[in-house]
Amino acid sequence: MIIRRATSSDIEALSALYVAFFREDGIATPPQAIAENLSVMLGDPRACIFVADTGGGLAGMSAGSLTFGVEFGWSAELEDLYLSPGSRGMGWSRPLVAAVLDWAREHGARETVLVITPQAEQDQALTRFYEKLGFRDSRRITMYRKGPGTGT
Repeated sequence: MIIRRATSSDIEALSALYVAFFREDGIATPPQAIAENLSVMLGDPRACIFVADTGGGLAGMSAGSLTFGVEFGWSAELEDLYLSPGSRGMGWSRPLVAAVLDWAREHGARETVLVITPQAEQDQALTRFYEKLGFRDSRRITMYRKGPGTGT
């Protein structure tokens, strides 16, 4: 298996991974929106997606994005990390995270943040995993608001 940057030819396989990932985490993004958002991310230099490629398909992925703010300057978010159930426990999570962290560093990010959903924490105890990779609880509360016309 190799870790490589995703390309537009991966959209179908990536979409399938994301549908499975979101189903596991209780995220309700429709499959069509997933495919559209992947297309945007793959074409935007402020975003990255890496895949674990078995040579016969994709076993997992990681994604990141950049933002700029007054507090930190350039920072990144580790948007997503997912391995298909049959590919877990084989040591591919760390290289997928490292690929995003390396990309973020190369693009001048001074820090990388991530969000762990309650479902993912309950099912996978992700806080401990990410702490082993050097992440720390920021003690900040993450909130969001949907844009006009996107529902409640």
